[in-house]
Order: sequence, then C-alpha cells, then structure tokens
Amino acid sequence: MNRNNPDRAGRIARAVLLGVFLAVPTSVFAQETCEFEGSVGANTAAERFREITAETPDAEAMTLYQEALDAVRPELDGENAVAYLMATQAQLGLGNLDEALALIETFDELAPECGEYSTNMRMNGWVRRFNAGIDLYNASDLQAALENFAGANAFRSDLRSANNAALIHQELGDIDNAIATYRAGLENPGADADPAQLQSAINGLGGALLAEGRTDEALAAYDSYLQSYPDDAIVLINYALAAMDSGMTAEAGEIFSTVLSRDDLDAQQWVQVGVGLYNSEDYDGGTTAFGKGRAENPFNKEAMEGFVNASVQAGRPGPVLALADTLVQWYPYDQTNYQLLASALARADMEDRAMAVIGDQEAADIVLTAQMGGGGGGNYVVRGTVEARGASGTLSIPFEFVDAGGAVVARETLSVPAPPEGQTESFQLNVSSGTPIAGFRYGKNGS
Repeated sequence: MNRNNPDRAGRIARAVLLGVFLAVPTSVFAQETCEFEGSVGANTAAERFREITAETPDAEAMTLYQEALDAVRPELDGENAVAYLMATQAQLGLGNLDEALALIETFDELAPECGEYSTNMRMNGWVRRFNAGIDLYNASDLQAALENFAGANAFRSDLRSANNAALIHQELGDIDNAIATYRAGLENPGADADPAQLQSAINGLGGALLAEGRTDEALAAYDSYLQSYPDDAIVLINYALAAMDSGMTAEAGEIFSTVLSRDDLDAQQWVQVGVGLYNSEDYDGGTTAFGKGRAENPFNKEAMEGFVNASVQAGRPGPVLALADTLVQWYPYDQTNYQLLASALARADMEDRAMAVIGDQEAADIVLTAQMGGGGGGNYVVRGTVEARGASGTLSIPFEFVDAGGAVVARETLSVPAPPEGQTESFQLNVSSGTPIAGFRYGKNGS
C-alpha cells in the first residue's frame, strides 16, 4: 500500500464551474467605497456586452467583444479605471487571457477600492485557465497544463490550481518546484479555502519533502498545519509516519493510539488511517482502522481490501477468507484481489486452493482496476484502467451500485473497445442515484 501514489485520474482536482461576466451599468459605477464616472468608450462597450446572451452565436459574440475592446482602446493610455475594466471583460470574452490579466492588474492599481469588480473578473480568468489546464492534463499535455494552472493562480490564489500545478511538477520529476508550489499555496490559500484542498496541499508537501529525505522539514510542515487543524486524523498519521522515520517511535505510537480511539471518522478517512498504519508495518493497527472503515461502510472497496491485507499480514488469515473470496467474486478482473485471496489461503495452510486461485488469476483475459468517487448531488464516477489479455472486440462489463444496506440502486454497463494487447486504457463510468451509493461491484464481460 502506498499513501503517496493514488491513481492519476483521481489526483487532479476538478472544479469546472464557469464564471460569469459582470452586469455593467452604463454611466456611473459604484460600490460602497468605489465610485467613478463612465466614459464614451466604456458606455459603448457596455452596450455591446448587453447584446451578448446565452443564445448569441459564437462568431457574433466574438465580433461584439472586439467592438467593445475597440471602443475603449483609445482610453487605455490614461487613468480611466472604467476603461481598463471594460477592456478586461472584452479580452476575457475573446480568450486573450494574458492581456486580460495585465489589464485587471492595472485596474487594481488605479482603483484598489473597487475590488468587487476585480474579484469577478479574476474569477472568470481563473476558471478559464483552470478548465484549460484540466483539458490539457486529460490530453496528457503536462507542460501546457502546468502553464495554465500557474496562469490560473496568477489571476487569483486558489489551492485547487496550486495543488494541480504542484502535482504536475512531481509528475515531471521537478520536486523542488513542487515543494515551492505547495508552500506558496499554503501561505496564500485564498479566501474560504476548501479543507480538503488544504489537507491535500500539506500531505503533498510532506510527501515531497520525505521523498527528498528532508524529514525534519516535513515534520515542521505537518506540525505547523496541525497547530491550526489539530484534529486532522490523516495529517496526524502522516506526521506519525515521519516521526517514526526520525526515530521518534514513542511519539508516533501515541499518535497512532489516539487516532484509533476516535469515533468521528468516516469510512474513507479510516481507510487513509489504515493505509498509514499499514505503511508503518503496524498491521494490527491497520486491521483495526480498516475494520472501523468497514463498520462505517461495509461496501467500501478499499476498506474491504485493506482489512483482508492487514489481517493476513497480522497473521490472522482465517477470519478474512470469506471476505477475500467475496472480493474476487465482486471484482473478477482485479489482479490484486486474486493475490489477496491466494495469500490468505497460503497463510491458512491451504496451498492447493491458493495455487488454484493463482491459476484463475493467470487465466483471466481482462485486467481491470476501478475506484469510485464523487457523491455530490447524487453523481458518482468510477475511474480505472482496463487491459485485454486475450479478450477482443467491445468489452461489455456490467456494474451494480449498492446502498448502505446492500440493495442495488443503480446499474450501468462499461462498454469499451478492447485495448491492443500489452496496452492499458483509462476509463470513466458515470452514474447518478437519488439514493446514496455505498459501493459497487461488477460482473464478467458479456454477462
């Protein structure tokens, strides 16, 4: 188990809500302490903006944005803040994001008291850069994606874009810049930073520092974060793991015991705690944590797998044989689960059955990994990879999604062309449900 190597598809944060343009008055612009007169060019630009609606064809909208920009361009050589505001909006509409950023920075210098207008424009530019980064990342153009996430952060400080930029630095092997980016994001996370993004940033920073052998710095970073968020169980576990690396075994053990005594974590948090304990070779503690995760959600795939794995490593294979067998039945193309079952059988002195399971694993004509995330608004996504080892044509794999009681609440079929032999392809399966989904399972191809 590796806490620092989640699958690539799950690592890039996704926040792709499009920003909106300002509704701009025609002559006088004001907010509490912000007041300035309009101008001929700004009024003309505002008129062009009002002609653009959701139904306006793209080509016509581009023409109107250009006309708005042309109207205010002669006024960009003085101190008319309104002109810079209108020009920013026009350049955003035209997709000229570098030019828009330069204009809004000038606007901020001329009218620092008018931050509401600047905030809206900066959010719009951030969203455009951020979404471009997402698209480029998914297209495997890492360098261009990195430039756009960095560009998004230039519009406004936001941990989502900072974390994504840091992750790409790591993928490109530039650990120093990854560390610097994480640090910058944590120093200026933006207003109302998402706690999950804060946690992701500190864990990313700590993991990068540890990978470089900079354990003392990692401990200091974790400690600084925990001063503000002392109850963050995941960061506490990572701090304890770093403490163990530094020989602080007593302190680490105390943290592990404290976290395991808690009763306020959800299933996924217990899974993360379990992974941390497993990585520290505390298999008994890992078994306890994964067991608590299963108590919160008995259909959490990672909790089930972790419970089997930790139990086997702790020398207790017997009690998890049935669960290990269930994992193979529920995820018949998951190589890891065949290995877990074979290991449990071997540890339970059932060598013949273990060899039979290994034979079944080697005979599988498809290899598939899958993890489920989401849940906001009843929307879930299963992401993973598929490899064909003899299967051909279109693969048709039925998925079932269950609620907390184990009842099937949704069904979807993954239909993908079998990848060429030796190649692995990523997939994404979306599902919506009015009932909260606790877990999933899938059947064999064509069943």
